[in-house]
Amino acid sequence: MIEIGRHCNSRFWVPPELVEYDALSGDVNLDRTALPLSSEHIVFRRYGALRRAVNALNALPTGSNVLAVVGASSSKAPQICSMIKGLQSMEEPRVRLLDVRGHADHAIIREGIDIARKTDAALVMAIGGGTTLDVGKAIAGLALQDGGSDIASFQLKKRSINPKQALPWIAVPTTSGTGSESSNNAVVELGEEKRSIRPIPPPFMILADPSLTDSLPFGPTVVSAIDALAQSLEVFTSAGAPMGVQSVALAAFLNLAEGLKALSCATERPESDVRDRLCWGSLLMGIAFAHAHLGLPHALVHHCLRFGLSHGNMVGILLAPGLEIQAAADKETAKRLCKAEQALLALDQDDAFELEGIREGMASNERCTVPDRLIEWLEDLIDQLFTAADLPTSLGSAGLTRCDLDWIASNELESGASFGIPNRPATYGEIMEVLERAF
Repeated sequence: MIEIGRHCNSRFWVPPELVEYDALSGDVNLDRTALPLSSEHIVFRRYGALRRAVNALNALPTGSNVLAVVGASSSKAPQICSMIKGLQSMEEPRVRLLDVRGHADHAIIREGIDIARKTDAALVMAIGGGTTLDVGKAIAGLALQDGGSDIASFQLKKRSINPKQALPWIAVPTTSGTGSESSNNAVVELGEEKRSIRPIPPPFMILADPSLTDSLPFGPTVVSAIDALAQSLEVFTSAGAPMGVQSVALAAFLNLAEGLKALSCATERPESDVRDRLCWGSLLMGIAFAHAHLGLPHALVHHCLRFGLSHGNMVGILLAPGLEIQAAADKETAKRLCKAEQALLALDQDDAFELEGIREGMASNERCTVPDRLIEWLEDLIDQLFTAADLPTSLGSAGLTRCDLDWIASNELESGASFGIPNRPATYGEIMEVLERAF
């Protein structure tokens, strides 16, 4: 059985006994046996990031230095700006800033490595969206490594990170979407594609403060939340996800689904409760993501920059087709997606306090088919949100040609684009079918 319940204080969806939320302190307590790869300290609280960050930095040895990696654009938002100024006002430890201007490229990471080494930084704090978190994470992972400035060699697996030599880091996400605060990889640009650096240890602390997302414009809010939704379903249908991880991923999906439905009715400024729900769903997604792998939708977006698409926009376009192809090819994937469909349909029963008894398996006489209602819901919701955000809703409307589809399929085939269940390489035909349906 997978059981998902509302937390009595927050009304958020949680997997009972795996995730406990203390609304008074903001602490998120996990079953570490089921979720061993999670951050040691996780905090979820509106307006709580600065106080907890100051407390964490005050615990550092006297004379310590801290490198704060911040998004150059997002740091101008009032709440984020206030937090950064609060950190800079500290006499001990001294906080140095590194501005990330929209790209997780080698130049900015080398600059951060240089600052970390010259100041003998004791800790890296990354405050921003997925790109900024990836830059901060990469700096923390590489600064003390032998040959750490040769970033490409770690992306191409010519060198590997020794986790014991990584700097501790704190993640402060300012978007609800990428899961970068929890995953063990930093996605870094390498020419026209993106390649990961891994394994980077989880952050010492995650500070998830929904107020830091309040100033995020509608378009980026949509893109990041759709990315989170995709990852929750891809992790849910990962061969490496045990039942506990599936429960966390499904709870993440439910929170994100409710948040996105509310977002589709919002105008330019979603209400704070929508932001809170998306932030909570994204946090749960990241916890699950740390323990499993993604599937076809994310496996086919390495070259999004080449075609002028953001990562989350391309993932959203590929989500329904990718899951549909996976479900058609594998009964276990279809079973799990049917559970997600069952939970999604139950959301309409607003008076239901808990979703109990989501079936672990199907009856022997029950045919497992592609969950059409879930796929249709995803297509309709994503189309509606991308249209409202003035974003492409298909690969064709983004300007790609069928020759481009062939190019993507050939390159992703070589990179080893894989299914979730079973964990196997996708064929050229399967990749092309996903791309054609997304065209």
